Amino acid sequence: MSREKLRHEIDDGVVFWGYEESGALAGVMGLQGVEDVTLVRHAYVRTGSQRQGIGEQLLAHLRALASGPVLIGTWADARWAIRFYQRHGFQLVDLEEKNRLLKKYWTISERQIETSVVLADTVWRENRR
Repeated sequence: MSREKLRHEIDDGVVFWGYEESGALAGVMGLQGVEDVTLVRHAYVRTGSQRQGIGEQLLAHLRALASGPVLIGTWADARWAIRFYQRHGFQLVDLEEKNRLLKKYWTISERQIETSVVLADTVWRENRR
């Protein structure tokens, strides 16, 4: 992410948390409150640091800070990311709901909406009943 894009995300209310390993940033994940939900944004772990629990620790920390339901948007082709979130209790929402949520809570292009998925936590799913 460019410095300009990072500044834009921070200005839009994304708060970033990082995981440092041996003095270097090994992972980062953002949290953004939007209306009545909390979005997990921009989750990355360096390739050489993956599968060491860094993403899990960041996600757990952010979930503890979240108020209300948590939603995560990611690329539909990022199957590894989808599996990661599913292992941590998130479930994919259906196509109609995905489109509604992406338009309501994210500011992204139509093309990105077409190529993305949304995963929701238990709180969101229970509130939908």
